[in-house]
Amino acid sequence: MDDFTDAVTLTAREPAAGVVVAEVVGELDMATVPVVEDFVRERLDDAVRTLVLDLDGVTFLGSTGINLLIGLLADCEATGAALQLVATTKAVLRPLELTDLTRQFTIIPAVGAAS
Repeated sequence: MDDFTDAVTLTAREPAAGVVVAEVVGELDMATVPVVEDFVRERLDDAVRTLVLDLDGVTFLGSTGINLLIGLLADCEATGAALQLVATTKAVLRPLELTDLTRQFTIIPAVGAAS
């Protein structure tokens, strides 16, 4: 089986105490979601109060990627953390709109708008 992990690039930083920003660049599909999920979950602990997923670099958001976002939202809610999505591109917003999920997520215009 081919390794599709090069279809996604991940970085993370903690700009403030309790805030984790994970930037995803590339595709969020069935080939890359396991890598993204492990990467993000490794950074989600009891000290995290806000998880910001910067999705502005995502070029494709498939159903598996949408399921990942729903799962991360549930995980954050269970731990009392807020999940905020930086989502300004059609590649991300359109699938969320088509599935009527834009109201389920806190969507912000930039990482700097995270609270």
